[in-house]
Amino acid sequence: MAHRTRTVLLSLAATILLTACVSPTDPDTPRRRITEPSLYFLRTLDMSEYDEGFDIQQVEDGGYIVVGRTWMQHTGSIDVLLLRTDAEGQTLWVKTFGGVYEDEGYSVTQTSDGGFILTGSTESYTNGFNDVWLIKTDANGSMIWSRSFGGNSYDSGQDVIECSNGDFLVAGYTQFAATGNWFAWLVRTDGLGNEIWSKRYGGSERDLGTSVQETEDGGFVVTGSTETGGNGNSELWLFKVAANGDFEWDRRIDGDMSKSGFQLVRAGNGAYGIVGYANPQQLQTSNLLFVKTDASGDMLREVIVHNNAIGTGIANTPDGGFILTGYTDPYGSEGCDIILAKVDMDGNEEWKRVIGGTRMDRALSVATVREGGYILTGTTRSYGSGNQDLLIIKTDLNGVFEE
Repeated sequence: MAHRTRTVLLSLAATILLTACVSPTDPDTPRRRITEPSLYFLRTLDMSEYDEGFDIQQVEDGGYIVVGRTWMQHTGSIDVLLLRTDAEGQTLWVKTFGGVYEDEGYSVTQTSDGGFILTGSTESYTNGFNDVWLIKTDANGSMIWSRSFGGNSYDSGQDVIECSNGDFLVAGYTQFAATGNWFAWLVRTDGLGNEIWSKRYGGSERDLGTSVQETEDGGFVVTGSTETGGNGNSELWLFKVAANGDFEWDRRIDGDMSKSGFQLVRAGNGAYGIVGYANPQQLQTSNLLFVKTDASGDMLREVIVHNNAIGTGIANTPDGGFILTGYTDPYGSEGCDIILAKVDMDGNEEWKRVIGGTRMDRALSVATVREGGYILTGTTRSYGSGNQDLLIIKTDLNGVFEE
């Protein structure tokens, strides 16, 4: 829940230097003593001077799959990174996908056949500037097929799900080259990645889709942001489409701040939890935002969870609440820390942790672990090699992973 895509959403910036080595760092770093490393741990992966995890999910055997990006020295470009770990966060295998330009992975999920589906953006295999990239792998991370979708401008896949019938649905956004306007974009494919339909939504201004969930009726609910028909600010956008992509309804959350939804989960009774951010007017800052709606998209609760922060990840918790993650100081460079917060089903804060060292630490995705606790991924300069390393942290149910 950068590069140009997540730069639009997260305002990330990075200076990339050349080098390469493949060496997961020891979990017991000099800065931190890990409690019960088999249960609650911190891991970093240093493949280059620039590694980042954008999405993490637990897989059937209790291990984890992470998608992100890494710098490739031999091509001087960024590639999609796919990392598979065991239940203790130890690396089982690493795969990279890409060409001679910038290619990044933003969302991954395990598929019903035991493999993985991931989406992101590609400059290497494109009809224009950037295209949506959809990649299917087997259980070992070997590519089975890939497809790119897009026109002659900028297109990006932000989230992908496997539908109940085995199709795939990608949510993202596309830019119309003739006007420069942005649309939220959905692409539905069959199990081999062949397009069934693609549809754009909004588009008279700047409208983005960032996260999607399938509904009980086979349709889809999408969150993101819209500037179409608003008061000049961006508004948090939630909209519903049918199984064939036909538009059904939308809801907008506005106010005196620009707001955006970054990730969406479907909760009990068909309700939705959304994490994102709210930007005060004319201020170079942001607030981590949580919103809960009912099944029809009508808002039940809106909460600022942390000031000077951005929300990037959300997951359901076993007690009906939500776990949220993000990071502080989104417009800074070296001073940001990870935010991990638990709220109940009504959005009331139960606890909040600030995790980080002396340099940059960012969390970009969080998931609830079946055996209890939470797993998150992102990037760090405080732990590991000192480069910008991919970060994985496993906590207990209280967000604790150290003495």
